[in-house]
Amino acid sequence: MFKNSGISSELQLKKETLEAVGFTFDTISKKSGWNWNNAADCSDGNLPTEAAVIQDAWRHAGELAQSALNIPSETWQRMAAKEQKEMIEEAMADE
Repeated sequence: MFKNSGISSELQLKKETLEAVGFTFDTISKKSGWNWNNAADCSDGNLPTEAAVIQDAWRHAGELAQSALNIPSETWQRMAAKEQKEMIEEAMADE
């Protein structure tokens, strides 16, 4: 875990991957919650924690990657985060 952050190293890796492909994360205050944005979309509203917003953005990026690369959802679910990361990067590189 990172001392300054309440998120795990796996979530930190996901966040860095998402930021590298154009996602941004923001919070006005801890009470208001967190949201994410990218060039084409944004979160449906604020989520209560940074971890929750990263997971939601990862899910969204995963859906985009599955669609762009024709990956069945069953296959996606079986992939490790590292494999998903590579697929997200590949799919988003074409954006």
